[in-house]
Amino acid sequence: MKAKVSQISPDKLYASLLKRKSEQEQQARLKSPIVTTNKYLVPSNRNGSGNSKIEAKKTRPTSGKDLKDISSVLLKKTHARQNSKLIETKENTQNLSANALSLLLKIKQDKPETKQPVIQQNKDIFNQQAISKKYQKLMEMTKQQQQSIVKSKLFKGPRSISNPDISNLQLYIKKANGLSSPGMLYNGQSKTNQDIYKLINKFINKENDWYIQVSDGHGTNGHQVAQFLQQVLPSFIEQGIMSISSCYDRDKQINTILKNCFIQTNEELLDSGIDVTYSGATTVTVISFENVLYCANIGDSRAIIGRFDNKLSVIELSKDHKPDCFLEQARIIQRGGRVQAYSDEDGNPVGPARVWKSDEDVPGLAMSRSFGDYVASQVGVICEPEIIKHALLPCDKFIIVASDGIWEFLSNEWVVETVYEYYKKDDTQGACQRLVQAAKEAWQREDEVIDDITVVIAFIK
Repeated sequence: MKAKVSQISPDKLYASLLKRKSEQEQQARLKSPIVTTNKYLVPSNRNGSGNSKIEAKKTRPTSGKDLKDISSVLLKKTHARQNSKLIETKENTQNLSANALSLLLKIKQDKPETKQPVIQQNKDIFNQQAISKKYQKLMEMTKQQQQSIVKSKLFKGPRSISNPDISNLQLYIKKANGLSSPGMLYNGQSKTNQDIYKLINKFINKENDWYIQVSDGHGTNGHQVAQFLQQVLPSFIEQGIMSISSCYDRDKQINTILKNCFIQTNEELLDSGIDVTYSGATTVTVISFENVLYCANIGDSRAIIGRFDNKLSVIELSKDHKPDCFLEQARIIQRGGRVQAYSDEDGNPVGPARVWKSDEDVPGLAMSRSFGDYVASQVGVICEPEIIKHALLPCDKFIIVASDGIWEFLSNEWVVETVYEYYKKDDTQGACQRLVQAAKEAWQREDEVIDDITVVIAFIK
């Protein structure tokens, strides 16, 4: 007996296949987060014969109900495809982050720990150098600003209350005195005094301005040269200072005036009729403009200040011009002279260095700058002064200007200590007498002759 075969319509068969396919894909998605589907939603039966396209065409739905079912399946599959891509991307990102983190940790462990402090140290050094440069620049600017303020106020009027400076203290010379004593020859007889000094109060007609000058002559006509300088040089300087009409750059103007006055005085000396072939004089001048001093010097006379600031100290206003000073000697040699002391029978040097012509034993001058001295001037001895400016301070107590008769055997420190005792008693004359007497005694102990001795002492208020 033949079995009865049920007849199933093609539409039902197609719907059954689609349902089974959908259930299989759903189960596959639940098992794995990554969903891989066929592009055309139908099973791929490619076996090389090309029947897959024909079967798909034969099984294509025709009714509206079938089309609706297929649309829902397509929608579900589309969501599944998108979700699968999102899940895959998220997992890949997490994997990459984990790998990157592990790699960074490994690099950090392998990296030397000493590099960071070294870099920081170099950076710190760079910062310190930059700060140091800025600080130095700031200090220079501050110094220049202070100098400009002091300079402008020094000559242009009194200070302001908010910006005090030393110019308003009104420091000046309150009293001064001088003393000159002739020297002694080998035979014990007194010699002609070739030293001379000059004191002018109310210089250029100002109450607190002073002019101090000490000249020390040498040679046969040295006393005449010193007297000539006492008369001519102060008048030239006074005329020059009074000709200043502007306070602008006053220091430079005063320096120029002093140099020109020294040179002009020397020219007048050469035309005066005094024989200065082997005669001349050294000179030191100190000009006091209230609390400012200008010292112009040629030769080996000297000016100093006695200062008391918890202890006594010496402030030099001038420098001795000796032939064996480096710059002085270089100039003399360059102009055809030589520097050499006297020598005994065995060729040993005796006494101070002196200036000589290169081919003759003349003139034998013991200083490198002076007035007159015509022969010495041909081999580098000049009359241009060295000028030093000094602003007085409250601790500056007195000024000492003297010829080399004082300074030959008495030290600056001893002189200041001695004068200070008389300063406390306000006795300028007693101080002068004490220094002259001490200098004579020192010459008698140290030499067979006594040089001329001259000193001027001024007390500062």
